[in-house]
Amino acid sequence: MTERLPPPVADQVRSTLRDLRAARLPNATWASMAGELARLAAGVERGDQVLVGRALIPLSRVAYEGKVRSRLAGADRRAAVVVGTKPTSSLPWVGGACGLLVMAMGYALGGVPMLIVTALFALFILGVAVAGTRTNAERTEDRRARRVSPTRESLEPPPAAVVEAVRAIERDLGFPPAAG
Repeated sequence: MTERLPPPVADQVRSTLRDLRAARLPNATWASMAGELARLAAGVERGDQVLVGRALIPLSRVAYEGKVRSRLAGADRRAAVVVGTKPTSSLPWVGGACGLLVMAMGYALGGVPMLIVTALFALFILGVAVAGTRTNAERTEDRRARRVSPTRESLEPPPAAVVEAVRAIERDLGFPPAAG
């Protein structure tokens, strides 16, 4: 028979498990968590607050690390820098030609002072054209490559075994299973 943990302890376990489920970590870290999850499951099943507390410390550290890494990494969000356009290598040439045309019109309308103003605008046009050669997917891949941290480890969502262990612990606690 499963003894119940006090509600504050059960809520702390649930919060840690929710954070753990959302974390993105290197595969080696996920593999090393099996023992801690088993210890937590045993503590929850027995209602042993001391064992639960000892198991929660390393799990909460890992969950916190995963949350921080995920937030710093951009966590699979699309880049919002430039609206996606059809990538083409001729886009900078078109932007440069348009910029020169704007500069010529500025010089014709206002002489050198207007040429300077339109040259700044032409640089902006060229910048947008160059930025448009990279798609949002390419920017996302670049960010994913940079997010792996100095260790160059790939960050992964929790494997199925971890998700199942989390669900089993939540069932033992009497909480309805979380989505995901």
